[in-house]
Amino acid sequence: MRLLLGEPGSGKTTAILREVRRHLRASRADFRLIVPTATMAEHLRNSLAREGLLVRGSAITTIAGFVESLHPPQRLASSTAVTLFLRQILADGHPRAFAALAGSPGFASAMASALEDLANAGCDALQWAALRGLGVHSGPFSQGLQEVYEQLEDRLNANGLVFRAHQLASTARVIRDNGIGSIQALYFDGFFSFTRSELELMRALKPHADLTVALPEWTGASASRDALRQMGLREQRMTPLRPRPATTLLAAVSREREVEEIALRVMELHAAGRPWRDMGVVVRSAHPYVPMLETVCARLGVPLRSYFVSPLSGHPVCRFITLLIDAVLTGWEWRRTVQALRSAVSLSGQEPAADRLELEVREALPGSGLAELADRVSFPTQYLDALAPMTSWASEPAPAADWAARIAGLSVLVASPQPDVDPSKLRVWRARAAALKTLHSTLKELAELLGPEPMLLEGFWRHAQEALSEAALRVADTRRDAVHLLDVYEARQWELPVVFVCGLLEGDFPRKIAPDPVLSEETRFRLRVNGVPVSNRADRQAEEEFLFQFALTRSTHELVLSWPRNDPEGRPTLRSFALDSIEQEPVPARGLRVTLVAAVAPAPRPALQSAPALAFVSAKHKQHRPTALESYLQCPFQFFAAKTMDLRERPALPHERLDFIAQGIVIHAVISDWHRGLGSLEVLFEKHWNAMLAQRRIPPSHRVELARLLIQRSLRFYEQNARVLPGWKVETERPLRLEIEGLPVVGRADRVDTSEARESIVYDFKFSGASGIKRRLEQLEAGLTVQGGLYLAAVRQEGLEPLGFVYVGLRGDTIYEEFTQHGQVQTLMDQAVQAAGQSILQIASGYIAVQPANPDACRYCAFLHACRIQSAGQADAAVG
Repeated sequence: MRLLLGEPGSGKTTAILREVRRHLRASRADFRLIVPTATMAEHLRNSLAREGLLVRGSAITTIAGFVESLHPPQRLASSTAVTLFLRQILADGHPRAFAALAGSPGFASAMASALEDLANAGCDALQWAALRGLGVHSGPFSQGLQEVYEQLEDRLNANGLVFRAHQLASTARVIRDNGIGSIQALYFDGFFSFTRSELELMRALKPHADLTVALPEWTGASASRDALRQMGLREQRMTPLRPRPATTLLAAVSREREVEEIALRVMELHAAGRPWRDMGVVVRSAHPYVPMLETVCARLGVPLRSYFVSPLSGHPVCRFITLLIDAVLTGWEWRRTVQALRSAVSLSGQEPAADRLELEVREALPGSGLAELADRVSFPTQYLDALAPMTSWASEPAPAADWAARIAGLSVLVASPQPDVDPSKLRVWRARAAALKTLHSTLKELAELLGPEPMLLEGFWRHAQEALSEAALRVADTRRDAVHLLDVYEARQWELPVVFVCGLLEGDFPRKIAPDPVLSEETRFRLRVNGVPVSNRADRQAEEEFLFQFALTRSTHELVLSWPRNDPEGRPTLRSFALDSIEQEPVPARGLRVTLVAAVAPAPRPALQSAPALAFVSAKHKQHRPTALESYLQCPFQFFAAKTMDLRERPALPHERLDFIAQGIVIHAVISDWHRGLGSLEVLFEKHWNAMLAQRRIPPSHRVELARLLIQRSLRFYEQNARVLPGWKVETERPLRLEIEGLPVVGRADRVDTSEARESIVYDFKFSGASGIKRRLEQLEAGLTVQGGLYLAAVRQEGLEPLGFVYVGLRGDTIYEEFTQHGQVQTLMDQAVQAAGQSILQIASGYIAVQPANPDACRYCAFLHACRIQSAGQADAAVG
């Protein structure tokens, strides 16, 4: 009977594995090595098997696996079951002490964690009530917790479920009565401490087998150590077996640079002969480093095996099923339906027409109904027909088991791997199969908990979403030679030559412990004083400090400790105070730079060069509009994409359709009809406003009402200050034409006023306020606006004398910005004609370079992600 004590890395595991190897070489089956987690057990079994030893699956197991082998009838209450029952209890409206918190996100989970703490400390609902009677805790919150605890135990018992602590206590009683069969030796390794129920189990095991327990020396293990000594285990202090590894502190500009530096160092070590499996990365929690590490390593070809479980709700299969059920519950609302049909994991998502489907539906929104959708889109009908039987689900009650089976049956809509699937994608297909299996088992367990009473899909799905959000997805990864990605708890059983520990920021690692919202520190203190060994905040904070020190011992040769100097918003961070004990200056992380292995030919001239292409351009652009020429002046590629290629933006969603363009069209039309004498501004506005809403299918909203009031107010301002000169003729939407470089430039002026002496003033309406008009003037000065000058030149070509050009700002109070001096008018015309002529010649020559005149305007361009102006700028900076 031994209790092995020592610092992490002092050889406790080595000593136990030496004994295990001796048993295996002797082909003995009368021992068990018990570790904290199933992945640790798998790791040890695989390591020993690689040494040529025959290892039975039951020889190395977890406490749960060991207990199940001795006392299988009891069913352990899963977190899904506990949280579901707690939500139901809280939703019933009692106890009243929790009425305000019952619907708060995370409250049921926090209560489940608190009750699990009490159960592990040996405090059931009966003991909690007794302690309350003794005045250890009091008040309505305490009474409410007692009611919840009692109801939870009743529901668990009714379903044949028990807390883990109760299961261990029951197993201990069975062991005392019946023994443990032929097992002669038990080894417990990898644990930081033991709960009261685990210690009771070990007390029951002691008379039947030789116990060897390994514990690290730290404050959190003191109670477990004392209890084991009282059982009669002899302490044996272990001394460190190896020197400390070479340690490097690494400071990166950002998390991205930190992760890239880790990947670069891993690649350099592998290139120097270090196997991938000799290296590992330890993080405190999955977010945010696990997805970043997986992405960077995949991009650089570094095999990375993650020992983290991922949330089932985040897998594409689960998201696809969720979209389908949401679509059913909304009466096949078109946007949700199309999102499901376009899912990458669905059969329908493999169709080439899937992308076109989204564009067609966005144009037709809002709408609902499968039959109506089929009439609107050109998508293969078999996929919509396959969904039709689900329509009745929304209104038909059914037992939870039926709902679970129906939803599980939706797996037939998930794409299956093809016979010639790329081997590199096999892991994706395995993950998909694992997600379907976990989804089915989670829904089946939920249905058993909900019972046989019929319920609507909406009610079942509400519970299902909560269960799926808590379900963990485990995907088998059998790769042997891969870099290990571990959390600090999983790393307990690992010792690797090279270890990276990242994300060492104050409050992140060691993590800052938040107060428990259910069991206060005062309550926990009183419970401890009265013999209920629940942990408090100080205990959990001490464990965090220990976890950090423990992570430093996982390397046998080289240890790299890293952190980012800035957060994602660029603000300075604070590195972990725990690093202050390491007297060393940090080295900076390098930037990831891709080096070309071969010369690359220079890029072709950014122009359409072939004769057919130039002929197409000439035929396409037989005439021009001033606004199109302004687009070319801003950026030749923008003009090419929009005017030559006729590329369309993705249709706007209903709530996005009331943009400034739509509002400007209405105000232009109202003013035009008003000047023509077709009615009052109020009547004309209602006519055009309602027609625009109907034509664009814009649903009512507060934003629509605000826009309506703003335009009405703006029109009233214009009516009071329309600036119609006596004796002048006002024309709106007046066609104008001008010949430049042999091609016509045509357009419509918003307003042209003409005197009896054939003098004219051109007005350009803009639905803008003072700041918008100011930007237009800046563009005019930069030579990017030619519309006004071309209209003035067109007026002169008709034999009129242009006296001025006026910008009219119509958003709010009416603003007039005039160019009426003779020199100004002539300059406007000359500059506009010259700029337009150069643009026409360059368009004809096929020049389509990505060359924005105003880079700040690129963020408004619909083709920003097609021209890659951002990537080009970053590349130029890197070359510089």
